[in-house]
This record gives sequence, C-alpha cells and structure tokens, in this order.
Amino acid sequence: MALEDQFKPDTAEVAVFIKNRTVDENNKFLGDFDDTTIVTGDEVESLIEQVGPLVLSALRWDPLLPTTIPEDNWPAVQTLIALLTACAVEVTKFSEQIARQVSPYPYLKEMFDGMLGQKQGELGIMPPDAQGIGLYDLIARQSGTAQYAFPDDPMVNWRTPL
Repeated sequence: MALEDQFKPDTAEVAVFIKNRTVDENNKFLGDFDDTTIVTGDEVESLIEQVGPLVLSALRWDPLLPTTIPEDNWPAVQTLIALLTACAVEVTKFSEQIARQVSPYPYLKEMFDGMLGQKQGELGIMPPDAQGIGLYDLIARQSGTAQYAFPDDPMVNWRTPL
C-alpha cells in the first residue's frame, strides 16, 4: 500500500535532519539524496514508504475518515514521517556509528518521540505508554500492584493449630 500523497515527504525533507549523509563522492553537501550519495534517493524513498504507515498508525489515521487528521496537521505529519525516515537511515546504514555513539540517531529519536507525543496530544490520542488516569485505571488497574488481605479474626491466625 502506497503512502498517501498528502503525508508523503520528499527526500530533501528527510535530508534536512541528516544533511551530513547527503555528501557526494567529492565530499560536497548536496542537501538531498541521489545516486552519488552513500544513501541513495531510491533507498530513502523506500524507507519513506515503510515508515509512513507506522507514523499514520500512531496518529490513528483512517483513510475512510479523512478528518481523523485535519488538513492543517498534514505538514506536521510529513515532518514526523521525514524525521522517522532519517532515524531509519541511521539504523539501516550507520548502525556501527550508533554503537560507537557518533551518530545523530539518539537526538533524532528523542526529537521524534517528543514531536509524536505532542501531535498525539493535539489530536486527542493517548499514547500507549502514557500514564494518564482514566476510569479504567481507577477501577480495573487500581495501583497496578497486587492487593490482598487476610481476616483479622483474633481467634484464627497463622499460629492456629489444625
């Protein structure tokens, strides 16, 4: 399933977050991905198609109900997809740099998580790991710890012989 056009960033929007990955064979910054960059434009296009549905799912996009993401939010969704694609570029092509802690990945991921949480909040979506308290939390989950009690009958206790 192809990513819907209104949400699809172009490769230059991904490059904004990782411009250092857009150098050509002469070490010149291009500002976009093409056939001369270490990560090609086709690879970035493929990653956009893969991560786009993940972002839309996190924002509860329903193509049958287009108002689930209002039109004035579409640019922000494109930015989120571009940012997650930049994270995917780092993970797929530069994992050894992530391991050596010389990749921008942790900063990109932190930025993505913050922006996604903010957008979810604006759209009225409770993120899955949010600690909000709702009726379900108060009744079903309570404190999240096991609760138990033994009777305080002074005639029967743990020392009562059988």
